[in-house]
Amino acid sequence: MMKSIFTALFAFALVACAETAEAVEVPAAVQSAFQAAYPGATDVEWEEDDDHYEVEFNLNGEEMEAEFSATGEQLELED
Repeated sequence: MMKSIFTALFAFALVACAETAEAVEVPAAVQSAFQAAYPGATDVEWEEDDDHYEVEFNLNGEEMEAEFSATGEQLELED
């Protein structure tokens, strides 16, 4: 009985912790604007949110977030 409970909990934990990374197709204008604004950014992760793109990245050892419109205009920056 304990073995089946443990197995079920373990399986649930694996499913709950699994991240499904979906590739986000970021428009060239957005990529270009980001690279011009933050050269040297590392650990770049994009997310599409309705009509804009959110990006999390590291710059000079600092974790940052920015939002861009689909045309490449920067909308917000959080550091």
